[in-house]
Amino acid sequence: MSANNQTTEYSAVITGVRAAIRGDIATANKWENAGELVRRFYTTEAAITEVKAQFLADAIIPELDKGHQAALVRELPRKGSADYVAFVTAHGANAWELANQAKRDARSIAHTMFSRVVGYAFPKPKAERVATPTTTKLVELINDAIKRAQKDEAPTYDVSTLVGHLTAALAIVK
Repeated sequence: MSANNQTTEYSAVITGVRAAIRGDIATANKWENAGELVRRFYTTEAAITEVKAQFLADAIIPELDKGHQAALVRELPRKGSADYVAFVTAHGANAWELANQAKRDARSIAHTMFSRVVGYAFPKPKAERVATPTTTKLVELINDAIKRAQKDEAPTYDVSTLVGHLTAALAIVK
């Protein structure tokens, strides 16, 4: 057994990896349990989608980090308005752009979490997942990346780990 870093004990490596795997499994179980609760309460995807704003406010936004929560509640003046001009004069145009981007990022994360909850609660059978041109292109790109990694003669990374992650990504996209 050879190691590049002699200061790290093998047992510490194994313990760390095993803890990460246990955590990953526990997280997957929590998502599945949450999905089951949502499915039992709402019974249909349409029912939860109908109350998306309230669900986001009650279940998702409170669990986002404080920065994203603050971005969502911050009132920004409408671009081009007199209030916007006053804001830009006081704080600079960059401040408005940064605050607006933070708000968009926070909304995107909240939407992603909502979609994830809905996906666990009301999973689509594989037959319903239609391949789109984007999906086809992603499959091609991932397959190309796998081939390139496997052919790399002097990699500065762990090829098997990368190929494993790319293969997992491929399973998600297909």
